Amino acid sequence: MKVKIITIMVGLLIANFNAFSQEIKELREAEIVSGKEFWDLYAVIDSLKKTDTNSAIIKLEYTFSKTANEYTRCKIMEELGPLYTSTKQFEKCLKMNEVLINSGISVYFQYWGETYPEYTKCFEGNEKFVSLLNRNNQLVKEASNSSKAAYYIQKPENFKEGIRYPLFMVFPGGIGCIQDMQNFWNSAKLNKEFIVAFVQGRDFKCTYNLSYGENAITDMKNIYEKITEDYLIDTTKVILAGPSAGGMFAIDLAINKHINARGLILAFPVKPDNFNAHNILDAGLNGLRVSMICGENDWAIMSQKEMSVIFDKLGVKNRLLIFPELGHDFPKDFSNQIDNSIDYIRIIN
Repeated sequence: MKVKIITIMVGLLIANFNAFSQEIKELREAEIVSGKEFWDLYAVIDSLKKTDTNSAIIKLEYTFSKTANEYTRCKIMEELGPLYTSTKQFEKCLKMNEVLINSGISVYFQYWGETYPEYTKCFEGNEKFVSLLNRNNQLVKEASNSSKAAYYIQKPENFKEGIRYPLFMVFPGGIGCIQDMQNFWNSAKLNKEFIVAFVQGRDFKCTYNLSYGENAITDMKNIYEKITEDYLIDTTKVILAGPSAGGMFAIDLAINKHINARGLILAFPVKPDNFNAHNILDAGLNGLRVSMICGENDWAIMSQKEMSVIFDKLGVKNRLLIFPELGHDFPKDFSNQIDNSIDYIRIIN
């Protein structure tokens, strides 16, 4: 009888593992395309776009022609699209997108039923654009069939086996990818002290642009559980983080106890629909600390202030940092703000 019970238990464990593997995937070092090349380029052309559009276009085109990095080529086209159309280089814009699509990289995607990005509206009714869009949609459909929620583990510098590390989970905004978040969520404390999990959803919109999809909560809970199975994690020191809708998602995971978080670090977060005092009170978030990093000109600033007030009323320690003249974006010293927020969360109540 004991042997039979053990066999059943082993079978259940294997079934659970297979369920995990069917829905989520850990990306290893060799599977992650580096985003460094693009973000180094972006640091140069970001301000140049406003002062010397032609020079920005030349730099972007040059790197596009020289690089084999798929992520770099995708992100360059996201920059070139609006620059081409604003300078009325419509044929060149279509040609560059065609190069990507012919290489198997998908570009255009539908967002809430609308053509996106905004610059593509000038091509509505254009026969070549329609042909590209149809070919692109086929690529998206094919990729969607095998798309999984994924995560990449960044171990701390001087990582040592046998030590239980705190976990820092980063969720992208409504649409994004791991490489995007690796660029922004980068700081001294994250690099030295945490196991950092960069995650992305399974809902494939186009290459390097994914959203969470209908199974988002289950996917992220499964990712968290798999991480705690595979790595030594101090589950009393888990921090959830993200920008915009990723911040909203982190809030949802914490206040509904999907993941038992010690702290939240939220960059210009969107307020969840079910965010109210009653829900938070029922969750019983003893010891939670929240740091929100926002912009004065953010379209979501009023709801961010509302969330801070609700946290105050319920005794949830929180701070709201508002940067003058900043919109729905990261402040320039975001790395320092991450570390300051970590210090704030570590304060013992």
